[in-house]
Amino acid sequence: MNNNQFSQNAISHKELNDFLIKAKKDITFNDASEQNKTKDQRDFNDLIKDWAQTSQRILLMMNKKEKVFTKNIDPQSLMAYGAMGAHINMALQALKATGSD
Repeated sequence: MNNNQFSQNAISHKELNDFLIKAKKDITFNDASEQNKTKDQRDFNDLIKDWAQTSQRILLMMNKKEKVFTKNIDPQSLMAYGAMGAHINMALQALKATGSD
């Protein structure tokens, strides 16, 4: 067989690449670190979801402008609550920008 002739069983690069694209991923290759990473990622996502819900509830309570926040509170504390609300809003916007829900 010389360089210009191919074996009957030969496969072209294009065909080989098509097989590679269509091939299923090997599921048997799951080591402990990958499983932990996935678990850690799920745990983190759960915490973020809980945090976002709690933060939104806090903002709703703050925006009601109930006397609970304004009654018997000195101006500095009131400003601190305002700053906290602003930071919570910014954090929620940052979370939204990451594409997380």
